[in-house]
Amino acid sequence: MKYVLSVALAALFLAGCGEDEVELVKNYTLPDFKSMSIGTAIEGSKICKSVTWSKEENGGLKMVKMVCDVDMERMKAKIVQDKTESLKSYKQRALDTSLNNAMIYYKSKVYDEQGLLKLAKEHCKLNEVKFQETFKTKGKIEFDDEDKIVDCDDKLKVEFQKEYSVDYIIEYLKRAVYYSQLTVEQYDAVFGRKKVEYPSKAVIELNFIVNADKSISLSDKFMVTEDVADDIIKTSSFTGKRVAEDALVIFYERK
Repeated sequence: MKYVLSVALAALFLAGCGEDEVELVKNYTLPDFKSMSIGTAIEGSKICKSVTWSKEENGGLKMVKMVCDVDMERMKAKIVQDKTESLKSYKQRALDTSLNNAMIYYKSKVYDEQGLLKLAKEHCKLNEVKFQETFKTKGKIEFDDEDKIVDCDDKLKVEFQKEYSVDYIIEYLKRAVYYSQLTVEQYDAVFGRKKVEYPSKAVIELNFIVNADKSISLSDKFMVTEDVADDIIKTSSFTGKRVAEDALVIFYERK
């Protein structure tokens, strides 16, 4: 009887103290992120090698801090994959536009678009030295530079010598070769992106407010290791500044 009473009193005591704030946060589903609970999203994400939760109190405000130790190897692999996919999409759009423009000026129509591209690749090549010199001078590759850093032999011009608009045809075929031979590193240079040396360790820190009614709010206070912030977090705010929601949303992505 005494044992039963002790258990009952202990349960009553714990109930009076309320639920653990960390568990409240982890089990809570935010109104703007209804697909899963906070804990499921963060701990089920592949972003972190490990996740640490801790209770804090700031001026009477109960808070829970989440620190994600970013899996840097996985992150770097994903960045390379994303850039490769982005480059593929960019190259295809630009290539289609260049070949379409070449066909507009090409009246003989002996070749179709793919035939023109094959011919151009046989006689033209992106000049890496010119590419690097242009990039060094300007810090990026502009649209007007693209055809100028592709070298073609004289045979290509001979192929189109009967065409009235031979110069325009050659220009757009050079652009087509440029896009078809562009590497990931050159793609970064096109947009003025410098090579980034990533740190061996990076963290994402989010803070959650435990309200009096047991609801949970995301605090504006957050932190992301600066050297990786641009590659991990997409800025959604119209001000161009990262906000806590931008950092939180990446944990809800499932691919």
